[in-house]
Amino acid sequence: MKRVGLTIQELRTSDRKSPVVPESYILNPNQDARCKIQDAIDELDCVSPTIIQHFYNLIPLSLLRGRDKQNWGIFGGMLMAVFSILVLTSSEAFASERHFVYTYESGVLNAGDIELEPWTTFRNGRTDFYNRFDNRLEFEVGLTDRLQTAWYLNFTGLGKDVKSKGREFEFEFKGVSSEWKYKLTDPVADAFGTALYLEGSAGPEEAELEAKLIIDKRFGDFLFAFNIVGEHEWEFEEDKTERKIVLEFDTGFGYFLTPKFFAGLEFRNFNEFPAGKGLEFSALFLGPVLSYAQKNWWATLTFAPQLPALKDHGEDDDSRVLAGLEKINARIIFGFHL
Repeated sequence: MKRVGLTIQELRTSDRKSPVVPESYILNPNQDARCKIQDAIDELDCVSPTIIQHFYNLIPLSLLRGRDKQNWGIFGGMLMAVFSILVLTSSEAFASERHFVYTYESGVLNAGDIELEPWTTFRNGRTDFYNRFDNRLEFEVGLTDRLQTAWYLNFTGLGKDVKSKGREFEFEFKGVSSEWKYKLTDPVADAFGTALYLEGSAGPEEAELEAKLIIDKRFGDFLFAFNIVGEHEWEFEEDKTERKIVLEFDTGFGYFLTPKFFAGLEFRNFNEFPAGKGLEFSALFLGPVLSYAQKNWWATLTFAPQLPALKDHGEDDDSRVLAGLEKINARIIFGFHL
């Protein structure tokens, strides 16, 4: 195999004053280059950027290489967790973390970077019994320094009360999604970070087209993000197709307690417009968000109860929207840099 860059032994004999490098860091072709190089850099944090770049030149470009139905939703979530742990224990790279789970930030992956993101969203409580797990497996790729794309596999486990049928449980494949995100400005170098986002989804029972305008800003250890989201949804029934439009405003604000640990609040305003009608409801959600990042993985979690609505259905005495939304939403996302 053709070698790219310099070995540590060659660095020692270069015309620069060579740092003292432990013998254990000298690479051989059968060792994990990324692990050894990162350990060496940790030891040589005072060395000039030119020498550190030689370490990274050694790295070649990576290649992408129930019996009871009511338990299927939980089983799907468990599969996601197990899969996440397997990836966690095998990855040796750096991650590009998200600090909110509903509110997007303007950052994108570097060109050639690949990230795997398992999602689990738990939704509980409507007018009648309702428990739902939405599981997504996202494969994300950086195309340029401003553009990234992603593909999703979507699954849902659902338990609910159905009139005249009693309580039903099901687990089903919901379809696939394709995401495109383009970064316009940077939240640190520019006045604000901005990005455009487009996602299309298609499945056996529904299709959806979603667009976002993303705005964010980093002020020292404070982070603020705001999204304007528009969705057009089509639900396929036996004899007709129903359309609706959703307008959503998502806001996140938080503080970096340490470089690795982030805490904040996330607020959502969800508005639905059935086709040919005006605003049907305007729901509000608010809850804490926590994020933790290591060099090769990150995890972000939020718990968001529904607040009294700005406009509800008016079908009962509860001021929340429970005919189509839930009392509680909780979501966790893992990210693994491959």
